[in-house]
Amino acid sequence: MSVTTDDIKKVSHLARIMVDDQQAEVLQESLNRVLHFVEQLNDIDCSALDDSIQYASSLHEREDVVEDCDRAVMDNATQKERNMFVVPKMVG
Repeated sequence: MSVTTDDIKKVSHLARIMVDDQQAEVLQESLNRVLHFVEQLNDIDCSALDDSIQYASSLHEREDVVEDCDRAVMDNATQKERNMFVVPKMVG
């Protein structure tokens, strides 16, 4: 699989990102290198792995604990409200 500059321009249009021709070529080369690397995973022999075994995950869940923010951090915030950071809305 490979990415064309037309693919880059289509995705950039959908993402509302301005990408000129030179940037599209650089992105195309970068993405094609990533895809080539990922395609190498198809060459890995997994026949020795037993599908019925559930392999342990290295991720450990932790309990979320709310802590007070350091005052110096809040003093540097561009926008804050009731001791919380104000960020732009990303979803319509």
